[in-house]
Amino acid sequence: MEPLMLLPLTVLLSYLGHGTGAGATPPRFNSIFSFGNSYADTGNFVLQCAGLPSVPFNQSPYGETFFRRPTGRPSDGRLIIDFIAEALQVPLLPPFLSSRQPHQDLDFSRGANFAIVGGTALDVGFFLRRSAASVPPFRSSLRVQIGWFRRLKRSLCNTTTAAAAAGCKDRLMARSLFVVGELGSNDYGYILAGGKSLSEAKSFVPEVVKAICRGIERLVEEGARYMVVSGTLPAGCLPMALTKYGYGAGGKGKGNATTEYDRRTGCLRRLNGLAQYHNWMLREAVGRMRRKYPTTKLVYADFYRPVARLLRRPAKFGFTEEPIRACCGGGGPYNYNPGAACGSPGSTVCRQPSAHVHWDGIHLTEAAYKYIANGWLNGLYAYPSILDLLQ
Repeated sequence: MEPLMLLPLTVLLSYLGHGTGAGATPPRFNSIFSFGNSYADTGNFVLQCAGLPSVPFNQSPYGETFFRRPTGRPSDGRLIIDFIAEALQVPLLPPFLSSRQPHQDLDFSRGANFAIVGGTALDVGFFLRRSAASVPPFRSSLRVQIGWFRRLKRSLCNTTTAAAAAGCKDRLMARSLFVVGELGSNDYGYILAGGKSLSEAKSFVPEVVKAICRGIERLVEEGARYMVVSGTLPAGCLPMALTKYGYGAGGKGKGNATTEYDRRTGCLRRLNGLAQYHNWMLREAVGRMRRKYPTTKLVYADFYRPVARLLRRPAKFGFTEEPIRACCGGGGPYNYNPGAACGSPGSTVCRQPSAHVHWDGIHLTEAAYKYIANGWLNGLYAYPSILDLLQ
């Protein structure tokens, strides 16, 4: 039998008894609300930057694989959140900031996406106090995103009486899935860019995890009953990180601790160690929150293991190209060049994105995201599985 993790999502749902045919169980979730950073952004950053010079995510070849056009997603196609929405029979989530655009008649009753490129767990104020040399350019932390959700929630339940509004909110929360996507990688990126060492960055992990947990608690207090919380991916395997911190093609590095390579994958070991420490602390915190909030079902979704597995044995899963080289970029040993980023003049794109794990040096391809989403849905990389929430 083909492993469940490799089955198409529609087949997977049918196999588990959640098909869409006659007699199928009605979907538990009417809506999905998504939070996070660029790994889940379906267009908020492009909308945030409207009027500014060209944003690469809104240029070809972004979106070419599935949508055939740029949608603001930092990938060649769909993201993990898109595959989750498809599997749960919910429309793809519109970016919340599209509500600010004139002449937009979007339906947010089935969910919304608040994730945005550059999103952090920590607020801007934290960076101003502790790492002023490198500060996020926008106020887009998890706390800010939850503020956007609260504003939307009020508009969705804007009825004439307080009792009716309360009933609407209860129904909305009872039939909604909340996905707190990857957060932390940008926080550590800003800290490192501010001149801190990896050891110093590691000392910030408890603060980052605490901020994520505060966000989870805020959503629980709002009435969330079903929530997925994502860990972070192996940052030391990103072409961007390898280019910035590694030895490079000439074999001569900067001599700092981040240039210790994993002999099996070619990734930066200590940078991955930071991600693993973050994930351990977050997973433990989610376990404590399950006990604290027994009426809310919390899923811990592992982002690290599926990516690491693809990089260790790429050919087994159909990724036949160099696993730590980007499909789209401006050259160099990892095809990542910040001076010629994907979508900018001077960059090129590979012929077959589905054979690559990495898309633009920071983000993954649709094919990689699909593999990860399957693992979150069926439980290979999530505890409990997202599909278990349908029981």
